Amino acid sequence: MIKIGDRVRFLNAVGGGVVSRIINKDMVEVLDKDGFDVPILARECVVVEEVNRMNFPVQPNRQQIEVAAQAPVIEFFTPNKTPEVWEEEEETDYGNELNLYVAFVPSNLKNLFNSTYDIFLINDSNYSLLFTYATANHKSETQCREHSELFANTKLFIETLEKEELNKIQQLVIQAIAFKKKGGYKVKPTLDFAMKLPVSDLGKLHCFTENDFFDESALVIPLLEKDMPATFFNPSADEIKNAMMQKEVATPARNTQDKKRPRITPIVEVDLHINELLDTTAGMDNAAMLRYQMDKCRETLEQYKHQKGQKIVFIHGKGEGVLRNEIRKEIKTNYKSYQFQDASFREYGFGATMITIK
Repeated sequence: MIKIGDRVRFLNAVGGGVVSRIINKDMVEVLDKDGFDVPILARECVVVEEVNRMNFPVQPNRQQIEVAAQAPVIEFFTPNKTPEVWEEEEETDYGNELNLYVAFVPSNLKNLFNSTYDIFLINDSNYSLLFTYATANHKSETQCREHSELFANTKLFIETLEKEELNKIQQLVIQAIAFKKKGGYKVKPTLDFAMKLPVSDLGKLHCFTENDFFDESALVIPLLEKDMPATFFNPSADEIKNAMMQKEVATPARNTQDKKRPRITPIVEVDLHINELLDTTAGMDNAAMLRYQMDKCRETLEQYKHQKGQKIVFIHGKGEGVLRNEIRKEIKTNYKSYQFQDASFREYGFGATMITIK
């Protein structure tokens, strides 16, 4: 439970600060670094540092909160920190093959020479991973820097590398065990990767590109794709032979007598960006535009309400999360039997919600 004095980050918007007031059971007030009190839903906040009871032995006063809000945020990860994770969703066919990536996101793309780099692990599969993340120096001395669970279809912040650290690290060492918490699954081999830190690429602007996992440009390096190690690994002849034999066994000859596959209802996509709905927004304020977008959302839901199992993806963008929250509020209030979840980030990034008609 969020307490006064906790340092938080906003889940669906840029920024954060220190909780200065509990408005009610659902709303809190956050004092940001500019000295403004921002009311926000408690569920839209992620606690990055709990109130320090040594500094605040009793309820912190306003002066203490203002000092804490202006203090620099020291980012670190512990196993109890909540990762960026989707709500539970239906598994995809491609997700039964492991796809694992490591990503480098610069803090200053325009000045890579002085930039720091946020490192993420990306699990684009239906499996969860118990992993360890370590670094090895030039003397082959290895240091474990993180160990936790990487949930299915999720990305997880690992650490921030300062510029002076780049030349001290020779390799990133990542080991993992794949599993599913629910139902049966095919056992995957234990994962063990040692990749050279791409120091030279981190200084080249063209290496940071648009991608499916981040709003900003990033260097995304595959470790594993479709259960196969990425190309920078050098498998032995026996490993290549075994992989080819497994592929042959897993791909039976096509049988022309196979039963007809069931018909799959195509997903309906509705882009709710206001510039896609209207030619001009002249004379409309933000509230009027939001009402128009929600009217389009309700119109679509009514159109397909008798088609059980129909999936509708509303593309709303990431932004401040206002339209996303209004869509979900509408479902919870007027369409309680429907299911909703974040749409696949592989297809839509993190700016879409999928509704299933029930």
